[in-house]
Amino acid sequence: MFDMINIFEVFLPQLLRYPNPTDPLNGEAAAMLMRDPKTYDVKVKEYVTRYASKDAADDAGDDSDEDDGMSSVGDFESGDEEPAGQMEV
Repeated sequence: MFDMINIFEVFLPQLLRYPNPTDPLNGEAAAMLMRDPKTYDVKVKEYVTRYASKDAADDAGDDSDEDDGMSSVGDFESGDEEPAGQMEV
């Protein structure tokens, strides 16, 4: 069994350094890597700058203060609704 340190220090860095385009999660990225590796590298660097930089993290942290879209447990505790089915005993 893998522990978390092994996952973060070994598995993820190897996965990011050596992507496997023959079994992709993102087919478009895999096709770009196989057809045009230089364009793929440019695109990856652009995405890292946009989404994985300190500035991007700081910007994302500023947006996390808005809880308007979050629900609370109290939203589900109205006594007006009947249960969906009978509980087996």
